[in-house]
Amino acid sequence: MAGLNRVAPTDIHAVVVGLERYPRAPRDWSLRGAGKDAVRFARWLTRGGVPPQNITLLLSPMRESGPLLEAAAANEGLTCRQVASAHDVRRVFIDEFRQAAGGLLYVYWGGHGVLGEDGRLLFHPDASAEDKLCLSVEELRVFLTQMASHGFRQQVLFFDACATFVEEHGSESAPVVVPLPQARRETAQQFLLHASRDGQAAEQDDVAESGAFSTVLLQWLEEHAADLHPDLTALHHAVRQHFEKQRAANGPTQTPVTCRYLTLDGTEDDTETYTAPVDPTARLEVMGVLETMFPNAGELKVHAARVARACGAARLADACSTRTFAEVLLSTPRAMATLIDLLSHDAVSATAEPFRTLALAHVPPGLLSVGDYADLRELLMKAPEMSPATVAAITQHILPGASGVQMETGSTVSGAQLLAHVENLEQHPGGRSHTNPRRRTAPAVIRFTEHLAAVFDQYPGWCRKLNKWGERVADRLGVDATTLEDLRTAAQAWARLLTQSSATPRVVVQVYPDPAAQTFTCVVWSDPGTGELARYAHDDNGIPLAPARAVRLIERAIRSLSVSDNQAPVVEIVLEAADMLSVPVHTWNGADPGHVVPLLLAVRRRLALRCAPLASTEAEEGRRAMLARRWHGRADGKAVYLDQIHAQGYSAYGRLEADQDVARVVVRTGGDDAARMIQLALYLGYPVILWDHEAAQALSDTYFVPLDPEGTIPELPERVRRYWAKVCEDPVGHPVRPALVLEDPERQMPPAPAMPRPSARDEASMR
Repeated sequence: MAGLNRVAPTDIHAVVVGLERYPRAPRDWSLRGAGKDAVRFARWLTRGGVPPQNITLLLSPMRESGPLLEAAAANEGLTCRQVASAHDVRRVFIDEFRQAAGGLLYVYWGGHGVLGEDGRLLFHPDASAEDKLCLSVEELRVFLTQMASHGFRQQVLFFDACATFVEEHGSESAPVVVPLPQARRETAQQFLLHASRDGQAAEQDDVAESGAFSTVLLQWLEEHAADLHPDLTALHHAVRQHFEKQRAANGPTQTPVTCRYLTLDGTEDDTETYTAPVDPTARLEVMGVLETMFPNAGELKVHAARVARACGAARLADACSTRTFAEVLLSTPRAMATLIDLLSHDAVSATAEPFRTLALAHVPPGLLSVGDYADLRELLMKAPEMSPATVAAITQHILPGASGVQMETGSTVSGAQLLAHVENLEQHPGGRSHTNPRRRTAPAVIRFTEHLAAVFDQYPGWCRKLNKWGERVADRLGVDATTLEDLRTAAQAWARLLTQSSATPRVVVQVYPDPAAQTFTCVVWSDPGTGELARYAHDDNGIPLAPARAVRLIERAIRSLSVSDNQAPVVEIVLEAADMLSVPVHTWNGADPGHVVPLLLAVRRRLALRCAPLASTEAEEGRRAMLARRWHGRADGKAVYLDQIHAQGYSAYGRLEADQDVARVVVRTGGDDAARMIQLALYLGYPVILWDHEAAQALSDTYFVPLDPEGTIPELPERVRRYWAKVCEDPVGHPVRPALVLEDPERQMPPAPAMPRPSARDEASMR
């Protein structure tokens, strides 16, 4: 992608983002000039002939700069769209832009960013110090590959955002990645240019009101790429050279970096055309080591030939020179790792050590060497039989909140599936420890294999070989023995927790209704029984769905956790308090139209509703405290019954507050009166609430007796499920249409995605 293929300007589309103001964050988060840079980038596109309707310009401007930016955009025929939340941004990529078709896609993003545990994150406009809502660059990159099916096989992304360590942004909270739906990966040529290396800030020129990176980028594009088809290699070199000169003159210290992708699995392409530019300083350093370690030209050619054969580096085999060898080691996947392996196997560790140091310093592409990969393949093909639930549990534990890892459902996981899974994990290489920068954290592949060995310790021979493999790879990657031993101890403790856990697996579904469209956005999470939640990987996760499709998504998540229906998880439906009565999940049918067998969610699965955290922090803290207190006394069988008589004045409130240790409420009325009572019980922290979601009037004292509301709580969801089956069998003889809130405060709730929700003022009006 050094030179982009020619595409007519009318077939070029762009999403351009400039975030100056973060309304929920401290004032010093303001990034004056980000909007101006975004408008300037959009202007470069329009003056090259891109129709304004092909450009989506998203701004969060400072109050004083808003009118100026709108006027500047209007001069180019552009419309500014102000964004205030992650939802506003996600909607563009998920709902709007997916409908576009063309040949070349540009994405420009100017705003705040941070380096998380497993990659670069961009702050959404509604991020704050206490709630750092982020977009994962890697998730965005993978999500956009599906646009290749719409013709966008060339994609160029520019990011003017910091990549500083997360600790530098305060300790109030960890970043919360607002996930994109899982994308079906397509082959797409992608070029990403970041303003700075990992750990660096992207400087802002407050005088010029522009990002230092954007200033150079935009000037180069305007001068050298008026036709909108820049030579990307030349662009990268020009930007890097500028900052090298600035650094030498005590200017900004940032170092812009590129990433290029082509293949389906997301690894960097190893053909010469698409090889990322090699840092001249790094190349000289590697050349120096090669000349020192292999002073004899014949010896150099022998090692070059071995690497070329192993890695398929044709240019190295055709024309071996110190310079070419250095470039291959720095740019060809697995080449540096393979050379170190070869030297180590030759028992010349003294020769391998300088290259190991180079690998740690410059991080060439390809985590595992060709030999590492082959050895691991052999081990995984002989792995013990395991279920997808086990693989999912390990993956969720080592990469909490990660996406892009998807296992097929079925009774067992094959060796080929495991290997494909590991190839995905290679995309998470680890890095320097934030607490001790001199120590390197273990990459996801080693974390995964160590946990596999811990879980399957009943196969000691296989586990010893897997541990030995991990030790060898960890040593080559610079992960010290203490770090590996700590990881192994933690993995063994977690494995004991997994095998000894008696907790019920669960699928947690956050549901956000769109009444106008009659769709429901379902964000699905899974917990294998360890208490840890991870987002379920599927294309439909996190997008608006009709009820039938939503049920099918939930069913797929259930099957990914269970080998048989006897081990089926409970389904927890998380709703805003205001939606608790208006979302009819109990009647959702997942069967295809005309199918002979229905798939009623309430009959097929054990359902429990849960209340999403309240928008008011103070109100939520009070609710959680009462939940914990009432949950502690759940086994005493007591229940508060609210009847029509309690609809008058403060009667329901007094009845609910009379005994603050009771856990259960049964609402024996209907309509608006029932809605108010249920809302009140939710806010007062009752963990168990039972009602009839179709009732319109007062109900008799014996109405809920068939459900035994004073019986054991763990079996209550199953009693509700069985009753719904009887409703299908004999609707007249079984008049109750039960709905159940079951809120175990000890069970983790998923992070709240940035979706429209009631404000604290709205919630106050409900009480």
